[in-house]
Amino acid sequence: MSDPKIPSRRLPGLLLAAGLLAAGAAQAERVGAYHAYLTPEGWAQRGRVAPTEAAAGSVLYYGGSVIGNVKLVSVMWGANVRSTTVSGIPGFSAALVNSSYVDQMAEYDTFLRAVDGRRGTKQHIQRGSYLGQVQITPANPSKSLSNADVVAELTGQIAAGVLPPQDPDTLYMVYFPADTTITIDGLRSCTHFGAYHFASKTKRMRPDNILFSVEPDCGYSFNTITFIAAHEFVEAVTDAIPTPGSNPAYPQAWNTSNGYEVADLCSNSGSLVTATATYSVSQFYRNTTAACSTGNYTSP
Repeated sequence: MSDPKIPSRRLPGLLLAAGLLAAGAAQAERVGAYHAYLTPEGWAQRGRVAPTEAAAGSVLYYGGSVIGNVKLVSVMWGANVRSTTVSGIPGFSAALVNSSYVDQMAEYDTFLRAVDGRRGTKQHIQRGSYLGQVQITPANPSKSLSNADVVAELTGQIAAGVLPPQDPDTLYMVYFPADTTITIDGLRSCTHFGAYHFASKTKRMRPDNILFSVEPDCGYSFNTITFIAAHEFVEAVTDAIPTPGSNPAYPQAWNTSNGYEVADLCSNSGSLVTATATYSVSQFYRNTTAACSTGNYTSP
């Protein structure tokens, strides 16, 4: 599958990508409890026509949690994840959490009242830490997984001490082999979506909540893999529990009134530059400038 010009189209938490997307801002669509990054096939399956551009506008606070001091764990699902992903993601992840990319997200704090008047969670987004990469041996050997299977596996691996314990700041970004398919609410990885982020508990933030992203291998270049991962990272940080979709409400955090998360409003890529490498990352919308974030972003 060829790289998309822009991995695009999401459902509450899902990056519907696949190398089938036209250039343009990613857009949210509700499918059950999920955001997805939809391909044209994904839109057709939902009986909808994909919008050509997200309406750029003010992002509103709905009272939910952000990830204030992210602790990122990259998780390799078994021994057959692509070697370039295995070798390249640690450097990318370490750079991502400690960068000016995160600095530009700092305006999405929660020291304010939500649109419904509820008190905010009093969090400020700051640079985080990279806890490292873990290759798990899945207890579930299936090559066809549901979102529930992913949650169950993460739960078991955390309980066994293979993965670091969960807390409201820990984000597990899970990368899969090319022969493994994930389905969520009738949507199939790489056919209908390219990635998503979600939470194991969706009513409110709890200490035992597992915050994670699903990053299937759709045959993209490493630059596109990091672009998609950055998109999911910024949206997980600014909207930790992405449940309601096109009708945002608590426990969601920052969304537009019609359910777009901050990276959905920006279609271009930027460069995250370190002393030894440059990575492609997704831009995201900033309320303070009414424009997309700007790079080159730097780390540290």
